[in-house]
Amino acid sequence: MLLDRDNRTRAVRIGLVIALLSAFAPPGMAQHAEQDLPQADSTQEQSHLYEIMKKGELDGRFRQYNMATVNDGAPSDFYAIAFGGTLGFTSQRWHGVQFKLSGGYTFQLAGSDLTVPDAVAGLYNRYEIGLYDVTDPRRTNDLAYLHEFQLNYASQSARTTAVFGKQELNTPFLNLQDGRMHPTLFEGAWVKHRTSIGTSFEGGWLYRVAPRGTSNWYLIDESTQIYSAGRNILGQPTAHGEYQRSAGIFAASVKQPVTKRVSITVWDVLVENMFNTALLQLDAGHRDQGVSISAQAVQQTPLASHHTNDPEQAYMPTGEDATAFSARLRHVPGKFRWQLNYTRITAHGRYLMPREWGRDPFFTFLPRERNEGLGDVHAGTLNLILKDAVKGLRVEADAGAYWLPAISDARLNKYAMPSYAQFAVNTQYQFTGGWKGLAVQLLYLVKLPLYDQDLTAKQAFNKVDMHHADLVINYSF
Repeated sequence: MLLDRDNRTRAVRIGLVIALLSAFAPPGMAQHAEQDLPQADSTQEQSHLYEIMKKGELDGRFRQYNMATVNDGAPSDFYAIAFGGTLGFTSQRWHGVQFKLSGGYTFQLAGSDLTVPDAVAGLYNRYEIGLYDVTDPRRTNDLAYLHEFQLNYASQSARTTAVFGKQELNTPFLNLQDGRMHPTLFEGAWVKHRTSIGTSFEGGWLYRVAPRGTSNWYLIDESTQIYSAGRNILGQPTAHGEYQRSAGIFAASVKQPVTKRVSITVWDVLVENMFNTALLQLDAGHRDQGVSISAQAVQQTPLASHHTNDPEQAYMPTGEDATAFSARLRHVPGKFRWQLNYTRITAHGRYLMPREWGRDPFFTFLPRERNEGLGDVHAGTLNLILKDAVKGLRVEADAGAYWLPAISDARLNKYAMPSYAQFAVNTQYQFTGGWKGLAVQLLYLVKLPLYDQDLTAKQAFNKVDMHHADLVINYSF
């Protein structure tokens, strides 16, 4: 863990770099989407490095995040209002190579005292602290972090891209999970390639991660200790972080179209000294019209190390393999769609994936809860989605039921999560015209025990018998 003085020094350096880039950037810069190629690319015409940097472009985002959680009964309620954003510089391409640098900041406008545990449950805040730095609840102001710092390459055909450095990723297991002030970010080498016949390859090596809700970058083995680690299979507080060492994440995937309406995707994520996770997914039909189905299977196995046989020290002990299946039936008759989803995690072991790296890949995932750390799970959800009834408006209503093992079963219930039902309404509106770049999101949800489980305040606090609401205002340019 870095000292506060080091954090402030790093923040000052990031601020100076961004300020210098802003000061020397030319006025009247063209704006473009992050994935677009600049108009002037030296793979197409001759140019000098100085001109490529001089004609670079600025992009950024402002975000105000309003969050509140109401717990039923005596436990505490919480709220937080945070403001922040990012500012970045992107050069034009030079022989296919591009430089990107961006930094972010967050500060608190108002909110509850997140340093005080609930008087009844004895537990700290769970959701609102993620707007700031979960490693130190006292740090709610002057948070600064390095967002992207990379060199990337795009071939002239744009079928091959490569990134080295700090970057955003969006994959089934490693993803942005952009539900706080800044997303989860990764550092390493990542390559994508699409063949002329439509086969897509993707993968790379990652050795650092900046989890959402933090302001630092961590080595892969360090990053698994940032959020609550729950219990090991013996019911004791997890202590794998004291012994865990890893060279990083090695991931690869291939997506192969079988027909115009059928495709197969395979992922493999190997975390050296920890575990291997493989995913197979089949998609049939067109996701934006008519009827389509998707199905996936996930298999996890521990990787050998001298700590693997000790359940007190291993992230995934030997013999605790995990298997999961998930499926989706979707119907899109027009602007309205419905999705029926089901997930089964078998009782062979609990599905494990550090929450610092991304959200669950299962089709039954709903915001503000996960099935990571669980085995012997049956989950079913229904999504009702109305899109563009008014241009730019998307409204989604979700309902889900999650049958989990008993909270006393430490082997299959890492975080002592009770079985629960969840209902949510998620409304998003993107402005157009003169307000282009502005977007507003309103999320409201309620989580209830699935049946009478006679829960204590500590067992229910921030898990069930709660209401949660988010109002998020974004402006991107």
